[in-house]
Amino acid sequence: MKRTILTMLALLLACALLAGCGASSSMNTAVGGGAAAAAPQENYDMAMEESGVTSGETGTLLPEAGGRKLVYTATLDLETKTYTDARTALLDALDKAGGYVESNEEGGSAERGSRWSRLTLRVPADRYADFLNEASGVGNLVNKQEQMEDITASYVDVQARLESLETQRTRLTELMAQAENLTDLLQIQQQLSDVEYQIESYTAQMRAMDDQVDYCTVEVYLNEVDSLTIVEPTFGERIGEAFANSWVDFGEFCQDLAVFLVYRLPALLVLAVILVIVLLIARRSRKRIRATAAARPVPPVQPGAAGADYGPLYAKPESDKPEKPES
Repeated sequence: MKRTILTMLALLLACALLAGCGASSSMNTAVGGGAAAAAPQENYDMAMEESGVTSGETGTLLPEAGGRKLVYTATLDLETKTYTDARTALLDALDKAGGYVESNEEGGSAERGSRWSRLTLRVPADRYADFLNEASGVGNLVNKQEQMEDITASYVDVQARLESLETQRTRLTELMAQAENLTDLLQIQQQLSDVEYQIESYTAQMRAMDDQVDYCTVEVYLNEVDSLTIVEPTFGERIGEAFANSWVDFGEFCQDLAVFLVYRLPALLVLAVILVIVLLIARRSRKRIRATAAARPVPPVQPGAAGADYGPLYAKPESDKPEKPES
């Protein structure tokens, strides 16, 4: 019995070590996502570059279907001349979306018109797009960045490890009840403590990832300025806008043309009938003229007329010159 217990302890120890190998990588993934939400601007820009999202992108990333675990983060850089009104409008939009302020930092001077705020906002995932659009309009939008991270693989890995640890805890509890001496009991209790610690760690990771998925993180930088910054569109944005506008103009032209044709359809039908009648009359007149010309007799050519053709009936007259006498 003792040998069986020791064998089971060795197997459980090996499983625990294997489960612990991936703990650091999974924990770094979960903790890294949370740290990125509250990181300074320069760290956020670095994360954006690593994820492949460029600065200045517009539009809102849409959630994907299929039950995947997606984490959405965004950064808004806003300017305003009416700082108090803009901040109030931003917080009202957050309250309407059902979100909350995770962190808040303010500074500057109201007398000098240089107040600023740095807010980390958490917004429910199903209201993320609406809130982002509304928040972008509380001031002059200088920059907007969005990032989407798929943590499905990490979540599934942590979930599988947690289920394995739960099975080990159940088995260790059974072995502890069967222990026959104090040494075996102490060894089983030590293994059970390690397994429970890992279960608590993985459970905390899953809760953190669930929180990141359920609530999106929006960093807002609100600055009070005297004059608003004019954001010039990039060359690519201008090309895209021109292409889109050309299709819109073409569609409007087709609609206007269709309306014009329908509006002028009766007059066009009358003109078409008149044109067909005129063409038929002209065609019949040409045929009549050709038939008349073909039936008219050709007058004979008079002999000696200029350019007349001397045929066998009209021989060329001999020369009136006297013949030269023979010598």
